[in-house]
Amino acid sequence: MFEATTAASDLVSGLRGGVASVAGVDRSDWTGGFRSDVLVELLVAQERLAALVAAVAGEWERDRSWELDGARSPVAWLAHRAPVTRQEASGLVRTARHVAQHEATAKALDAGDITAAHATIAAQAAKHRGEQYAEHEDVILDVARSLDPSAFRQVMQYWRACADDDHAPEPEPDAFDYLDITTTFRGIGHLDGRLDPVAVKTLMDCLDVLEPPDPKDGPRPPRTLAQRRAAALMRLVCGEEPPKVNIDVLIDAETLAGRPPADPTQGCCELVGLGPIAPTLARTLACDAAIGRIVLRGESEVLDVGRRTRLATPAMRRTLAVRDRTCVEPGCDIPAHWCDAHHIVPWPAHGPTSLTNLELRCRYHHLAKHRQLEAELRTTRHRE
Repeated sequence: MFEATTAASDLVSGLRGGVASVAGVDRSDWTGGFRSDVLVELLVAQERLAALVAAVAGEWERDRSWELDGARSPVAWLAHRAPVTRQEASGLVRTARHVAQHEATAKALDAGDITAAHATIAAQAAKHRGEQYAEHEDVILDVARSLDPSAFRQVMQYWRACADDDHAPEPEPDAFDYLDITTTFRGIGHLDGRLDPVAVKTLMDCLDVLEPPDPKDGPRPPRTLAQRRAAALMRLVCGEEPPKVNIDVLIDAETLAGRPPADPTQGCCELVGLGPIAPTLARTLACDAAIGRIVLRGESEVLDVGRRTRLATPAMRRTLAVRDRTCVEPGCDIPAHWCDAHHIVPWPAHGPTSLTNLELRCRYHHLAKHRQLEAELRTTRHRE
């Protein structure tokens, strides 16, 4: 066993070393044709590596190895310890489970008959439809062998619709409409969500009526369909005039005074709950908004209420959300508004309700911390 694991570790180290060696090659004199050949070879190697990752991840998830570190889930473990986003980690775990649960699919992936992209698409389509997939697995794999991933996706979309129609499955746990908004480095919002077919058709028709095509001979170039729908969405939400805005702005005293600190880690200017913005934007918002300010190194609201209350005040909750942002447990990214305000020194042990003695913890890690504290207390009492 020891020799096998050592050999595997050496092979992985050799793989990383090989990648580093290729990356260090001088590419300045490569011809276009040679670059094309190398690119294809790299992508083929990347695909084979992705297939291996899916296989190993499936075994790792099956054995629940991620629990050894006290993580909430395999997705949380990967997002904290591997260079992947939470969304990528979720996709990897789903694909890994699918491959581990379907032997023929695992063999086809291992042999290179299908790609990791095929396996990912199959896993997406087969979510909560494992029995139906098992019934049709051989046919699906034959189709995957003959189609590229894009064409295979269309086939699996059709298969999923037919599988639902034939078996009338119970509603999926996540089969609800949702809208998610993420922001870029510059604070630009990206919308992502899901609607049922009737709802999405209704929404598109409504948006297209609000913002019809622009005239081709108008004073400005005609907008694209996507641009018109974005404008229509804001009209639908806001009406013809923008609403009054109620926001919190977090800004340090020097930046507020127009003298940003030389050390960028010591300064900040952001919309609470969104992220950094330009100081100019903050001043612009002040012209037409109700703003609650939190000025660092300056007085805003009374935050430390000492022993007079056990519960954190709304002002303290706001500041905890700004300071901790998520659950403080390493690797846990549950957002602040889903977390509890935890007393580091417990309230019964005369711990004050103050910012220095409070931290945000999700319910799972809040309970885990209290269990730990209780166990330590029992140990101390036993020794006494």
